[in-house]
Amino acid sequence: MIVDDDRFSLAILEKMLSSLGFLTETSGDGAEAFAMLRENPGRADVVITDRMMPVMDGFALTRRLKREPSTRGIPVILLTGSNVAEDIAAGLDAGAFYYLTKPPSVDLVRSVVDSARKEVDRQRNVASKLSVHQSAFVNVTVLRTLLKRPDEVEGVCSLLASLHAEPETIIQGIYELVQNAVEHGVLGFGLEQKAALLAAGRWQEQLSSRSADAAYKGEVEATMVRREGHLVLSVKDTGAGFDWRPFLAADPSRAGALNGRGISRANSYAFSKLAYNEAGNEVVGVIQTTRTVGW
Repeated sequence: MIVDDDRFSLAILEKMLSSLGFLTETSGDGAEAFAMLRENPGRADVVITDRMMPVMDGFALTRRLKREPSTRGIPVILLTGSNVAEDIAAGLDAGAFYYLTKPPSVDLVRSVVDSARKEVDRQRNVASKLSVHQSAFVNVTVLRTLLKRPDEVEGVCSLLASLHAEPETIIQGIYELVQNAVEHGVLGFGLEQKAALLAAGRWQEQLSSRSADAAYKGEVEATMVRREGHLVLSVKDTGAGFDWRPFLAADPSRAGALNGRGISRANSYAFSKLAYNEAGNEVVGVIQTTRTVGW
């Protein structure tokens, strides 16, 4: 779904996306788009919205979509003519999947939308597993898992999320931490290296190749513990670790990158507390399961 009050910009982006093979639907303002998606969340896999609009702007639309359980999983791509760091940070804090500056190139739009759709496909795949797991996990208090390969991540994350009454609200945060531990801790991919491979369209190829390479040995231990009023997730890998400090909060300088934002998104939307050890090869996240009452 494309949301923009400027009909000319709307028409250009609609034509661009249609030429790339995407089915599009349009809306002239955020309030209308929100009403359409709340009524039928399945009508759009991805939302691309202009930043500045009357009635409800792109920030407000993003925040509203992220508050609603039925629309929380829809990736929102913010489109704006501003490259001011504060604006970009505000968009990321609101929950935007990506931040595009006008006018975006065709190749960048294709890459970003493809990335967003892959996230949607992953969410649906995991959701189908959650419905099977959850009823069997009501009385589980500790769940310890071990994994080594990227193709094991989704299954493990669906198991861990099943300890929560609303697993779909935390699954993406768990996924980001476990995926990072496998890709970086076990397989040794760095931020810049992954970015270069993504830009060259060789990421999946290299991920599969290194996963099959006996030289990359190691494992990730992911454990979920049920406590009174909360869940505690621990993810530990056998790698050397990394400098995690720059990644806990949204960084405007990474708004245009296809990777490097997962930890900050997990910290903002899945965990009430997230803490790494000094080395960066172990992280503990706290997930609230009971609501606190404010007076």
